[in-house]
Amino acid sequence: MGVTRVQASQERHRAIFDSIPVGIVIHAVSTDITYANAQAADLLGISKDRIVGASIADRPWQLLREDGTPLISEDFPVVQALCRRAMVRNFVVGVIRPEDQRLVWLVGNAFPLFDAAGDPTEVVVSFHDVTELKQAERALLKSEERLQLVLQGSTDAAWDWDIVHHELYYSPRWCQMFGLTPDELPTRDSAWHDLLHPVDRSRVTAQLASWFADGTTSSYDIECRMWHKDGSIVIVRSRGAILRDASGAAIRVAGTTTDITERRALEAQLHQSQKMDAIGQLAGGIAHDFNNLLAVVAGNLELIGGEVPEDSAAHDSLQDAMRAVDRGVDLTRRLLASTRQHALQPTLVDLAALLEGLGRVLRRVISESVHVIIEMEQELPGIVIDAALLENALLNLAINARDAMPRGGRLTIRANSATTNAPATPDSARIAAHGRFVCISVCDTGFGMPADVAARALEPFFTTKPVGQGSGLGLSMVYGFVTQSGGVLNIDSTPGEGTTVALYLPLSTAVPPLPLPLQASEKRPVQTRRDEVILVVEDDANVRKLCLRALTALGYQTISAAHGPEALSLLARPGRVDLLLTDVVMPEGMSGADVVVSARQIRPELRYLFMSGYPDDLLDPNNQRVVRRVLSKPFSIAELERRVQEALQGE
Repeated sequence: MGVTRVQASQERHRAIFDSIPVGIVIHAVSTDITYANAQAADLLGISKDRIVGASIADRPWQLLREDGTPLISEDFPVVQALCRRAMVRNFVVGVIRPEDQRLVWLVGNAFPLFDAAGDPTEVVVSFHDVTELKQAERALLKSEERLQLVLQGSTDAAWDWDIVHHELYYSPRWCQMFGLTPDELPTRDSAWHDLLHPVDRSRVTAQLASWFADGTTSSYDIECRMWHKDGSIVIVRSRGAILRDASGAAIRVAGTTTDITERRALEAQLHQSQKMDAIGQLAGGIAHDFNNLLAVVAGNLELIGGEVPEDSAAHDSLQDAMRAVDRGVDLTRRLLASTRQHALQPTLVDLAALLEGLGRVLRRVISESVHVIIEMEQELPGIVIDAALLENALLNLAINARDAMPRGGRLTIRANSATTNAPATPDSARIAAHGRFVCISVCDTGFGMPADVAARALEPFFTTKPVGQGSGLGLSMVYGFVTQSGGVLNIDSTPGEGTTVALYLPLSTAVPPLPLPLQASEKRPVQTRRDEVILVVEDDANVRKLCLRALTALGYQTISAAHGPEALSLLARPGRVDLLLTDVVMPEGMSGADVVVSARQIRPELRYLFMSGYPDDLLDPNNQRVVRRVLSKPFSIAELERRVQEALQGE
C-alpha cells in the first residue's frame, strides 16, 4: 500500500514537471542523467529515453559557449555546481541538437541537492529557450557595429537628444568638427546653444521651438553658424527626425550635422567669378559699341580738322575733342583688359630680368618712405606671357601698395616657382592642369582691407579712393590679364597689417605660335595714283559712312555692303575690286572671316583687311583661326591710310 502511494506521488510529480514550460534534467553525482521532463526533450531535440542515462562524456548533443567555441566538460554547469557546492545561476549555453543540427540558445540554473550528512546527491538543472532573444541581441550588435562603421567613414556628425530624460549623445565626429574633447561636450539641453553664433542663435532656437510645438513636423533641416573651439566659425547644416508621443509632443530628436564651411566658401567664390564674368560680358559689349562710336567721332573730327585753319579757335576746340576721344580710347582698352578681352602678345619672358628692371623703376618713382624689396629664387624659370601687360600689372599693384602706405612702409615683390596647388578657387582648375607655376606676390604693410572690401576689390569700377583719384579698373585689369593668361589671382588682406596680391602663372615650355602665313601673292608696286576700288563691309551705318568718306578723301574709289551676303553679291558682279575692308562681327550668320573665305573663292587675288573694336573678334568661332590682319577701332585717318596701303601691297 505504501509503495503504491509513493509511486502515485512520483507519477504526479512527473506529470507536474512535464507540464512546466521549462526544461528540467536531474544528474546523479556521477553526472549521469537520471531524469528529463518533456520540455527538456523538446528543447534538446531528442527523446527522453535517449537523454536519461547519458553523461556529460557521451551526450548526443554539443554544447557551445556564447562566443561560439565548444564548452569543455570542466565548465559544464552541473560540474561547476558540484565543485562549488552551490547553485550556478543564469548560465547561457548553445545546444546543437543531434536530430536537426539546429542551434538553440538556453539560459538556466544548476543547483545541487544534499543528504543529511551534507554530501551532494543530485544536481537539478532547469533551462528555457532564449534563441530569439540571442538572435535579437546579435542583430542589435551587428546594427550597432554597422552604424559605428558608417559614422567612422562619414564626414557627418551624428547626435541624439532625448528631450524627456534630458540626455544627449554625440558621435566622435561631432567632437572633431568643433575641436572638443568628450569631456567638453554639452551635457545639458541648452548647452549647445552656447556654440551657436550670436547672430544665428535666436533664429535657430525660435525655429526649433516652432517645429517642436506644432505637433506635426516629423523632420527639420536648418543651416547656421557655430563656434569652433579655436574661435573660428563653422557653417553647418543640421538635419534631424522628430519623434512624438501620442499627444504630438516632441520627445526625441536625432540627426546629423554636416560641415559645409568649405562648400559655402567655394560657392561664394563661384558666385563672385560668375558675377565677374557677367560684368565682363556687359563691359565688353559696351566697349565694343563705344569703340564704334569713338571711331565715328574721331574719324569725323579728323576729317573736319583738315578743313579748319590751325590758328582758329575752332581748331583748338577740335584738338580738345580729339584729346577727349583719346581718353575714351584709353578707357575702353582698360575696360577690355579688365574683362579678359584684350588681345595678348605672349613671348618667352626672363622673369628675373623683368623684376630687376621693375625694381629699379619703382625705387625711382615710389616715395622714399617706402622701402622697395625684390626677392627671387635662384634660377627662376621663364614663362610665356605678355611681358608688357605683366609689367603693367605689377606696376599697378605697386602703385596700389604705395597708396596704402601714406606714412611709408615695405613694398616686397617676391617670385618663386612651386609644384603645390594654388588657392582653391573656381579659376584654379586652369592651374591644376599644369601642376607647376610661378607665384609673383606684391606685399605691402599698409592699411589692409576688411573682408567686404576685399571681396569686391576685383570688380570693375569698384574703388575706395576719393572721387577723381581712381577709375576702379586697376585691380580688375590685373585680374583680367592674369585670368586670360591662364593664371589665378589671390588677395590676402588683414586690416592694419597689409595686403598681399599673389599672381599664380602656369609654367609652360610652349613657344607662342607664329602668325599664320597669309596666302602667297606677289607684292604690287606702290601706287602713284589711288585709283583702287575698296569694298567696305560694315553693319554699323555710321562707321560704314565714315569709312567711305575717309577713303574717298584719301583718293580711293569705294563701294559698300551692310553684311556678308550683300558683299558677296557685289563681288559676283563684273567690276574692279582691289581690297575688301570688312568688320569681323556682323549679322546674317557670316563673320568677317567667313566673308573673306567666300570672297577669295570668287576672286582668289582679292586682298583684305579686317576692322574690329573687340579683341575677341580676332578669333573666328567657326574654324578657330586667328585673324592677323586687323585694323583696330577707333582708328585715325592716317592709320587707315597706312593699313590700307600695307594690305594693297600684300604686307
